[in-house]
Amino acid sequence: MSSSTLSSILNKHNLTGENFTDWKRNLKIVLTFEKLNVVLNTHCPPEPPIDAPNEVFVAYQRWKDSNDMARCYMMASMSNVLQAQHEDYITARQIMDNLEDMFGGQAAEKHQEALSNLINCRQKDGSSIKEHMLKVMGYLAEVQTNGADIDAESQLTMIFETLSKEYIPFRATFNLSARQNITLTELMQELQKFERMIKGSTIVQANFAEASSSKPSSGNRKKKQIAKKESSSVLPNNGKNKKKNPNSLSAFIAGRWGT
Repeated sequence: MSSSTLSSILNKHNLTGENFTDWKRNLKIVLTFEKLNVVLNTHCPPEPPIDAPNEVFVAYQRWKDSNDMARCYMMASMSNVLQAQHEDYITARQIMDNLEDMFGGQAAEKHQEALSNLINCRQKDGSSIKEHMLKVMGYLAEVQTNGADIDAESQLTMIFETLSKEYIPFRATFNLSARQNITLTELMQELQKFERMIKGSTIVQANFAEASSSKPSSGNRKKKQIAKKESSSVLPNNGKNKKKNPNSLSAFIAGRWGT
């Protein structure tokens, strides 16, 4: 990637005030690529005396050249109003310090908002772990972008606090102290494997319950067996015990023998 490509990021997102945090992040990317970020962290060195060693002059001139270029990047990516306010500043660090005084409070507000979103984020039961993790990772990135420094173990702890109760077994078996080097992407992949295992177990249980409900219970089977035995123990009467209708019998005799 060329320097002109990177610097175009600043040109497309000029500093207006409200976007200071994003502008500062983009500026640091450009200055780091150009190896100019040193001028934001150091004050202008004193001009060396005439009898100073040559390497001192070289170092001084290198710093001045870096400062001039960084200052140009900053001034060129500001609104006209901000340019007018900073045109008399000599060093890039002076410009940045003044901008911090003017707009630095935005970072604190955004940091607090992002941290609140992260703390209050909770996964809903049955929801996708991937979608949840991407949301949490976004909150973490936003918090860190706005100045927070969260160590790896704290990040994992905060993420586990957001998971639903379905993932309690995963949390119980995960060794935080031994796995601090795991990336958030790797953690998401392991959680997805656990999610598939949960869903597979749920399907098996549902199929088992359905199969069990379709079979007659042991009590019903016993009742049917008893009823079957009782019905088979009754002897057929072959019509001997059948109650006869006298009128029908008389009609039958009259018809059969003509009486």
